[in-house]
Amino acid sequence: MKKRCFISLIAGISLLLGACGKTAGSGLEDVLGEDGVRSISAGEENGGMAGNARGEQGDGRTAGNAQAEQSGFAGQNGGLELLAAADGYGCHTQDGYYYLTEDMVELTDGSYGCHLMYVDFGSCQEVYLCSNAGCSHNSPDCQAVFLYDDFPFMSTRIFIYQDSLYILSRDFDDDGSMQTNFMAEGDDFEMETSPCVLYRAGLDGSGREKVYAFDPALSLEDCVMGDGRGLYLVAKKLTSERDGMDTYISSTERRLLFLDPVEKKESTVCSLDFGDNVSWKIIGCTGDTVLLSGIDYGRELSREEYFDDDAYKELHENSEAVYATLSLGDMEEGYSMELHPLYRMSNREENSALAEGTRLYVSSSADGCIRWIDVNTGEEHPLVSRPGQYFYLYEAMGNKLCCKDGSWDKTFYFVDTDTGEVSHSGLVNKNNGWSLEFRATVGSDVLVIYDYEATYLGEGSYNITRYQYGLISLEDLVAGRDNFRRINMVGKGV
Repeated sequence: MKKRCFISLIAGISLLLGACGKTAGSGLEDVLGEDGVRSISAGEENGGMAGNARGEQGDGRTAGNAQAEQSGFAGQNGGLELLAAADGYGCHTQDGYYYLTEDMVELTDGSYGCHLMYVDFGSCQEVYLCSNAGCSHNSPDCQAVFLYDDFPFMSTRIFIYQDSLYILSRDFDDDGSMQTNFMAEGDDFEMETSPCVLYRAGLDGSGREKVYAFDPALSLEDCVMGDGRGLYLVAKKLTSERDGMDTYISSTERRLLFLDPVEKKESTVCSLDFGDNVSWKIIGCTGDTVLLSGIDYGRELSREEYFDDDAYKELHENSEAVYATLSLGDMEEGYSMELHPLYRMSNREENSALAEGTRLYVSSSADGCIRWIDVNTGEEHPLVSRPGQYFYLYEAMGNKLCCKDGSWDKTFYFVDTDTGEVSHSGLVNKNNGWSLEFRATVGSDVLVIYDYEATYLGEGSYNITRYQYGLISLEDLVAGRDNFRRINMVGKGV
């Protein structure tokens, strides 16, 4: 659960958004023949990646474990897989990594758009995902261009499902936020939203087509799951309430939707309001089971309590982090709507959790322990016990848990999920010593941002003009060996 506050200046001001083998069967060999055209925004970026609650710059986390372990063949085995998650940077197959750039560039017709980029693991080469020989990638007709009017800036999500690239065009999810608007007297605040639309393209970016347009009244969250039958998304309706200059945005009718992308049919699986005053978020899935997390305050919070930092701090310290499972069952027999409690721990101390397969890993500073809970049976198993030390769980990489300890320095610790053995890796970003940033784990390799092209602006901030990608074996990463295989970049990275 996140509290977010925005300030909007509405007074006639307009915002102008402004190593190496061939990919089989995807047509990407045509794309890889393009040299690409570098197009980097001159806008300053203050300090790079958003920091965590402790002020960390560039914390190295891939948001959403689905992006770290995604195979690119989701749904073909029949079981649920997490395809996209909150704040996901991109997606990948076994052969390469896809991402949408975060810079809007002006195109030849005066419109604006971003680009779809592809990092080929075999050739260690980044390209614009366009197979048109001689294309300059600066016109609306370019296969790699995504127009701002059709694909909202930085909130559109991409994912791989059954050998295709899917693009979910959606606005930012402002649920639970407060916006302060300075408007002329008598003006009304209107919450503007665009319809969510799902598109599909080939893995080489070709043949982009509209698959499904959702009800314009619905807002979709980041999370997307898939199985052999279709896709599952979290939908809701956003509402706004004005109080003076402040507008509070909340949601109603939050539910899990099922979409058959072939038949283009949508249905409601179940409501995600279980009457327990907990806002449940999907953090993982396995088989036909969905894993959810939330915060239990013991009662429903008032708006004043939620947005008052002092009141909220005390309430949070007396709350519990809770985890539960939801079994979807057999679609032919009807979905189950019963929530099954799995685990809970106090928020008085620092804690974290990570879903991976049939395991929920939990860590607490109260006792320095990492445990895992079997999602199917609820059985609890100890993994690591280090009283006085706290491991914050970032993500799973193969049979390793990537963590930071309570000192919150820039390095990482890795915990073996079989033995509980802890290793420390001292690798950091070459440019400024910030933490590495992970983008994908594929087999024995990890795609990492390990260097920047950046200018120091003073007071700990940088203007980053390129995020340098590199591949490194998980073995070398865990051991702290500086054996990065540099990706030849043509874009800025993200």
